[in-house]
Amino acid sequence: MRFIIVLLLLNLTLFLGSCQSEARKTNNSKKMQLWYTSPANEWLEALPIGNGRLGAMIFGGVKEEQIQLNEESLWAGMPEDPYPEDVQKHYAAFQQLNMEGKYEEALKYGMEHLAVSPTSIRSYEPLGELHITFDHQKSPENYRRTLDLETGVVISTYTIDGKRYLREAFSSDKYDVIFYRFQSLDGEPVNSTIRFDREKDIVQSIGEGELLIVDGQVFDDPDGYEDNPGGSGETGRHMKFASQITATLDEGSMSGNENTLNIENSTGYTVIVSAATDYNLAKLNFDRNIDAKDKALKSLKGALETAYQTAKDAHTAAHSKMFNRVALSLGSPLQDTIPTDKRLDQVREGTNDNHITELFFQYGRYLLMGSSVNRAILPANLQGIWNKEMWAPWESDFHLNINLQMNYWPADQTNLSESFVPLSNFMEKLAKNGEITAEKFIGSSGWMAHHVSNPFGRTTPSGSTKDSQMTNGYSNPLAGAWMSLSLWRHYEFTQDQEYLKETAYPVLAGTAQFILDFLKENEKGELVTSPSYSPENAYIDPKTGKATRNTTAASMDIQIINDIFNACLKAEEIIGDKQLTAAIKKASSKLPPIKIGKNGTLQEWYEDHEEVEPGHRHMSHLYALYPSNQITKATPELFKAAEKTIERRLTYGGAGQTGWSRAWIINFFARLQKGEEGLEHIHEMMATQLSPNMFDLLGKIFQIEGNFGATAGIAEMLVQSHEEGIIRLLPALPQAWNTGEVKGLKARGNFEISMEWEDGKLKKAEILSITGGKTKVLCQGREYEIDLEKGASQVLL
Repeated sequence: MRFIIVLLLLNLTLFLGSCQSEARKTNNSKKMQLWYTSPANEWLEALPIGNGRLGAMIFGGVKEEQIQLNEESLWAGMPEDPYPEDVQKHYAAFQQLNMEGKYEEALKYGMEHLAVSPTSIRSYEPLGELHITFDHQKSPENYRRTLDLETGVVISTYTIDGKRYLREAFSSDKYDVIFYRFQSLDGEPVNSTIRFDREKDIVQSIGEGELLIVDGQVFDDPDGYEDNPGGSGETGRHMKFASQITATLDEGSMSGNENTLNIENSTGYTVIVSAATDYNLAKLNFDRNIDAKDKALKSLKGALETAYQTAKDAHTAAHSKMFNRVALSLGSPLQDTIPTDKRLDQVREGTNDNHITELFFQYGRYLLMGSSVNRAILPANLQGIWNKEMWAPWESDFHLNINLQMNYWPADQTNLSESFVPLSNFMEKLAKNGEITAEKFIGSSGWMAHHVSNPFGRTTPSGSTKDSQMTNGYSNPLAGAWMSLSLWRHYEFTQDQEYLKETAYPVLAGTAQFILDFLKENEKGELVTSPSYSPENAYIDPKTGKATRNTTAASMDIQIINDIFNACLKAEEIIGDKQLTAAIKKASSKLPPIKIGKNGTLQEWYEDHEEVEPGHRHMSHLYALYPSNQITKATPELFKAAEKTIERRLTYGGAGQTGWSRAWIINFFARLQKGEEGLEHIHEMMATQLSPNMFDLLGKIFQIEGNFGATAGIAEMLVQSHEEGIIRLLPALPQAWNTGEVKGLKARGNFEISMEWEDGKLKKAEILSITGGKTKVLCQGREYEIDLEKGASQVLL
């Protein structure tokens, strides 16, 4: 009998323990949600969804829902790479004047002989807006609007006269449409209307089966608005696009009238939106062999054959599987009882809120998934895929002097390597276009691209004016080279040798060949770049006393060349093709070193010039610290100078101007292993440079790279792998993150890291080798040698 009692007590203890364990598990599973208690009044309050290609901003209005729509390839303009007459002759003269230090004369010569229209490009455009009305007669109660990052669904719930209502929206990868679901949970029928709006360039009609048909073609009007007057390219009728919209009803009736769908007496219905363009990546152009209307209709028909719940289940399963590869807990309170906008207000008041930091980190991953995986063909632009303006700020282009690079900083690091596919594919095509530019400019068989591109693959210098085309365009011939290094970084993380051989190396080798042909020997016997500049800063020319941008051998150029050459040498060793090795080694020995100026900071230019803006938003000469690895603790003098450089920039306001600049600062402090300073700038960014929906801001303008850069910076504070053969755990851990855990971060060498820490000390870490390999793991003075087979893992205690 006693044995039975003991056994019962033991089983009861085990059962209670199991219940407590499950309770802890439940309590600790914090929801990754942005949520609000009112609809969005403006675009920067709306919530984004995306499948890589189709994006939408959901406002959540009760009597009228507004859904702003985007399709990633819908751009104004057409392929244009303007070349001035006798470009090679005049470019050589421009180079020589820069080599002689006659910078003002070089600029004047370039304005006369090289500046050419169209100086710039046309813009990424919105697809349009969907408006859905509801005949609710009274104001709602218990309103809640939520973006669930884990499921990729935007949800609105509310009650009216005690009756409950639910709305859901998501962008489906599997069916390649946007689903919008309305449901009256207590059976109260509603009447609704559905209409589509776009400022211009469309014809609407109602087709068979109550189908709202939108046919469009971009018309670049010679008499219309132009953001770059006279410099945006040929006018006329260009890209074609289409959208089809319909609804499936649980009950009730639907009819079409002109350009409106009318729904009567329905307790539930699902709106389905398809869209397409005639863009063809293979041609970097629109393609009249592609029928945009037919493409959109095929997607719509496939979705119509599927039950809503089936489509939603497929979406949430696939989205969650990818999103949940990485989980981050920074020991924040479990309760999420405060709306996101109010939590941001508390951060502005000085509150440390680890949960909103976790949310900010994961939001960057969510936005990258929404703009660059699944159906994405093009890389994420300046706004990902979410843009409401017919002429977006900076055309929402592919900016190659920090912005597009920053978009992909968190890709591999936060376990979203698939997001690199659109970038890699685009870079292959861009390099082909750039071969023409390199040949015409300097007779090189390599390739080059300047600081602005678009889906039509522009590689020639660009600028909103001819002056900008010269100073920001012509003077930045290595923008494509920097972009190429993103592909090498992707290889470092994935160790995919087929990708290296077939994709990354050809792009890298092409830009290395261009650099070898481009470098010129100066009077000191050093190889330098001419023209050159430090994006987008200016210095005081000691000869003229004037603010000047064009120069030779700006520090960033040489740092980029060091990385290009090193990447090519390693790649050629791996693939067994050493076609450039000898030439690279010879040229490398003649490159200028990274220099420290008289004030103890890193020199931004070849000479120790005084900068026009000591607090400039660009910190290009710190490229060697991040994203490169040329400055580490193993180079103590440069490491100290880098720290002093950041201190000087910040003293003059260098991080407060743009969100992306602040995000870069976070990564700098992570590399300097200064966790408190890194967290300070995370807080400052959340407090001063985020909109209510947590979009990164430049003033009042959304630019997405700040979101991506901040996510990368938070990951960099926890795991670093930039030093060859070394993984550092918790290298920049601030006190506020004293206890926490993370799973699924990636390190170079294709290692996956999961770890827990307590009271600032590592408690446990697991290192998983995806492809097999050796590395050294360093954490808080302890060192571990790792040598794992493919798929094997090792636990560190």
